Amino acid sequence: MKHLFLTLVIIVTCSNLSLAQKTLSDYSFVVVPDEFEFLSKANQYQLNDMAKYYLTKNGFNTYYFSELPSVDNCDGLWADVESIAGFTRTKILVVLKDCKGIEVYRSEPGASKQKEYKKSYQDALRKAFLSFEELDVQQKAVVVRPSASDVSSQEASVVIAPLESKSNTGPVNKFNAYTYDAKSYLLKKVEGGYSMYDASGADLILKGTIEDSENGYRAMVFDANYQGYFLENNDLKLVDEDGRSITLIFQN
Repeated sequence: MKHLFLTLVIIVTCSNLSLAQKTLSDYSFVVVPDEFEFLSKANQYQLNDMAKYYLTKNGFNTYYFSELPSVDNCDGLWADVESIAGFTRTKILVVLKDCKGIEVYRSEPGASKQKEYKKSYQDALRKAFLSFEELDVQQKAVVVRPSASDVSSQEASVVIAPLESKSNTGPVNKFNAYTYDAKSYLLKKVEGGYSMYDASGADLILKGTIEDSENGYRAMVFDANYQGYFLENNDLKLVDEDGRSITLIFQN
C-alpha cells in the first residue's frame, strides 16, 4: 500500500511539473483590454497602445479583443496592467493570465518619479516591460477555427502566420513596429492609412501621417513630404521630391 501511495504521489508531482513547464511561447496570442481597471477611460495616456506595442515587440501575437479572430480562447493569454499605490513614485506592472484566470507571469514593477500623470505612467510601463526582454518569447502561429459555413469544406483549422501581411499594400495589423536610423517607430493602422509614432523613448510621439492615395501612399513625416510604398516584406520606402529615398525596416 505504501508503494502504491508513493507511486501516486510521484505521478501527481510529475504531472504538476509538466504543467508548470508550459512557457509563454506555447501560447499563440495575447489579448490587451481596451481599458485598464485603474484608469477611467479606454486607452488613457495611450497605455493600452503602448502595452500592445511592447508585447508585439517582445514576441507575442497581440490583439485587442475586438480584433481577435475565431480562436480557442485557451490557446492565448490575457494581459492586464496594474498600478501600485505610492506617495512619491508611480509603479506599474504587467500581468498575464490564462483563459481560466490563473496568473502565468507577473513582470517586475516599473517605477517613475515623473510628476505629470501621462509621462509618469508611460515611463513606468516602459520600465515594466524591460523584464520581458529576457524571456525570449516567440509565440507559435495562431490557429483560426473554421466558421460554420466552412466546416463542410474544411477538415482542419486554418493556420495563419502571425503578424504578416500577404500583399504589398501595407501591413494589415493595427500596430506595426519599424526601425530607421537606429530608432524605433510604430505605425498604427487608421482609416485611410497609418499614423506614425516615434517609439524610441518613454513616450509615443506622433511624427506624422501616411495616407493612402491613387499612386501609393503620401507620407508627411520627418518634417517633409514623401511618396511612399510598401515592399513585399512590408518594409516602407519613402522617396522625397528630389528622388532621395529612405527605407523603414519592418520588425513584426
